[in-house]
Amino acid sequence: MKKRVLMVLILAALLSLSAPGLGRAPLPPVKIGAAGPFTGDLSKIGLDALNAIRMAVDEANANGGIDGRKIEIVEADDGGDPSKAILVAERLAMDKAVLGVVGPMNSQTTQAALPTYQRAGLVVISQSATNPALTDMGYKVMHRICPRDDAQGPAAARFIVEVIKAKYVYLIDDKTSYGQGLADQVELSLKASGVKFSRGQATTDDRDFSPILTKVKAAKPDLLYLGMANPAQAAALIKQAAGLGLSPKYMGGDGVKERDQLIAGAGGLAEGMYVTSIGRDIKEVADAREFIRKFEGKYGAMSVFSGQSYEATNILIAAMKQASSLGASKFNRAEVLQAVAKTVSFKGILGFPISFDPKGDVVGSSIFVYQVKGDDFAQVREYPAAAGK
Repeated sequence: MKKRVLMVLILAALLSLSAPGLGRAPLPPVKIGAAGPFTGDLSKIGLDALNAIRMAVDEANANGGIDGRKIEIVEADDGGDPSKAILVAERLAMDKAVLGVVGPMNSQTTQAALPTYQRAGLVVISQSATNPALTDMGYKVMHRICPRDDAQGPAAARFIVEVIKAKYVYLIDDKTSYGQGLADQVELSLKASGVKFSRGQATTDDRDFSPILTKVKAAKPDLLYLGMANPAQAAALIKQAAGLGLSPKYMGGDGVKERDQLIAGAGGLAEGMYVTSIGRDIKEVADAREFIRKFEGKYGAMSVFSGQSYEATNILIAAMKQASSLGASKFNRAEVLQAVAKTVSFKGILGFPISFDPKGDVVGSSIFVYQVKGDDFAQVREYPAAAGK
């Protein structure tokens, strides 16, 4: 009798070791870092991006996560400040469960944080950092789903020459890697086209623009180009310009394409302003309708980069699934990085299949020109993103 009981116990033990899900501790969750400006002047854009990341992760978890492992988000607020971006990167790098990062969102925060992410072998997919240097510096972890400023700047200049037909342009930038870098690219192309121009600068802390606007008024340009990262600051500048009797045509980059802060913030004075965009407005993409319906039903009106944030997160999750398919024990940062780099023709909600070139730049994107009409933006031109690169 004792022998029979012993055999039963041995058999039960063997079954517990072989049956799926039995006798094994559940694997811990995998983590995605979300780095961006969730507080401060750029928090509207940052929080909308964070909500889009949450949506993508919630949907992935509802569909089983990564081979049954839950995905968690580590929210990392850099406030749009490069020094904070370094601390954020160090915190994410130290958490070994973090296998990829969506963000940082700004060129200057990305540039500051990249050395840390590179040392940690932690892949990043930025939804909106456009400075050319970010992928020219040779950091293998860097990827972005937005075209570069050396595509956006020439496209803006081409529109200024061919459509606006401006003879004299005044460019103001905010001294950031993004704002100054984009204005530099516009200047290069204007110079090549023989368009006269002048340059001036503000800072991201400025609220009184009368010193630079006084110079603009004296110069009497056809067009005032704003290389600025903060749409609320651009709106304030436009309102102060009107107060000084200025009424030039306006143009800006993707950083100021935001309805609430630019259009509403300027109180109607941004009407007719042109802005370039590093992606098609996803409201015009059929594949994005379900995302928009769910996002705005839960979080309210989305802002610029919400769609790009959702897309970047889904690309990272797809890479994690690919890496996981090699076996849970081999599922690590190096394999996620490799899987992201091999992304080919990822079809999401942005209206074009996403692939990365060897530098980590997106392939196949376009630059769009929009104009403020009423309380929204209307598309007026599309240029291939590779034209100026």
